[in-house]
Amino acid sequence: MNLKNFFLIASTFLGLHLSAQNVQPTITDPTELAAANQRKDETFKKLFKDPTNLSLLFEYANLSILVGDLEGAIGVFEQMLIYDSELPRIRLELGVLYFRLGAYALANNYLKSVKEFNPPPEVEAKVDEFLAAIVSAEQPFKWRQNISIGWKHTTNGNSAINADFIEIGDLLLEVDPDSKREGDRSTSYNYSLSVDQDLNHPRGDNVQYFFSYGADRFDTFTQFDVQTNVLSIRRNFNLDENYFSFFNLKDPVFSPNINLLRVLLNREEVLRSGRISLDYSGQLDDGSSMLFSYYRDEKNFKSSGQKNGRVNGISYGQSYVWPGSQALYGYKVMLENYRANAGYEFYENYGLELSYSQPLGENWQFSSKYSYQDKSHDEDYPLFGSRHDQMESLRFNFLKPLGACWSLNLGYVFTNTNSTINIYRRGANNLSAQVNYQCFKGPIARSRE
Repeated sequence: MNLKNFFLIASTFLGLHLSAQNVQPTITDPTELAAANQRKDETFKKLFKDPTNLSLLFEYANLSILVGDLEGAIGVFEQMLIYDSELPRIRLELGVLYFRLGAYALANNYLKSVKEFNPPPEVEAKVDEFLAAIVSAEQPFKWRQNISIGWKHTTNGNSAINADFIEIGDLLLEVDPDSKREGDRSTSYNYSLSVDQDLNHPRGDNVQYFFSYGADRFDTFTQFDVQTNVLSIRRNFNLDENYFSFFNLKDPVFSPNINLLRVLLNREEVLRSGRISLDYSGQLDDGSSMLFSYYRDEKNFKSSGQKNGRVNGISYGQSYVWPGSQALYGYKVMLENYRANAGYEFYENYGLELSYSQPLGENWQFSSKYSYQDKSHDEDYPLFGSRHDQMESLRFNFLKPLGACWSLNLGYVFTNTNSTINIYRRGANNLSAQVNYQCFKGPIARSRE
């Protein structure tokens, strides 16, 4: 090899070595990841002295894949094809790597070229598998369904108040013992369908459709059985950060969406809600994710027209990744204003959420969330006087995959509401277990005329 070719190859590898991580590493342990990066650096030093050594090239490419540098591995394999264009194994590797990066046209070309070398049946089967996956990935619609059944024990199945007396003016009325809080068990059934529409936009814009049905049926207090229906549509605009970036966001996304909700109590409709929100999200300079949202929610209560009204609200939140532990933590603050048909239903609501999640051993995933809301009504309630509510909830969840399609979700929720009006004081502790099946998924084929 002449000196000119040597410097050309050496400079190529130097550029590849400086390339950034472009997918998540396959190694999750921080110590093992650091060791793999060190081995990669050592292999690069050897390659710089012997850039045509195929064994070192394979080793460097495989280490690049382990640490998430697929582009570096691709550069190595493409360099190997310069030495020998008839390497079907390398063409297969390139097809798989380009597939993982979402470059389906290049992946398709490399995978099809493998068949020109009469590969063994098992290799040809793998090629066909990826070619089918490319066809699936390029379909404009993709859908996923989730079905779950769960069981819950609650300490307040009858939705009783947490008070011994009800105050009306100057009178104290004792709460009947039969109306005190009692526990109950319930069975929950849930179904959801999510559809993602790829708009084939240069920046990757898409539309997301979501529908869900849920039912919670009690063993004893069947009058409190609840059913919910949710329908939402979300349009994601991936913005050019050079022109539409506020807060110095990276990869900003603007997402208008509409959410329709219907709630039934013991098969009788009690609430319809229509919510429109405008979300703006992206990555901040400190590495955290940010979400700012404005929303407007129209509420229609079937049992009480005086409560019908409109919520206007704003919220702001950030989430961070804890270095080295894969833990995710964050916060959200919100401010809402509600205007109803009756003045005493007007209120201002201030809210705070704190969240934390982390992977545990044996493939368990732990998550938690604390919520606090402070709600002050503008006018006194008839007979009861002023109303000021403070609501708290604390949620813990443990999620574990059970094979490729099933998962188990264990949860505990504590809720408590204090109010200056005793009839609005509530509290409950809920312990639940839920089994999910999520393997109903696939593309929706493009219509052909």
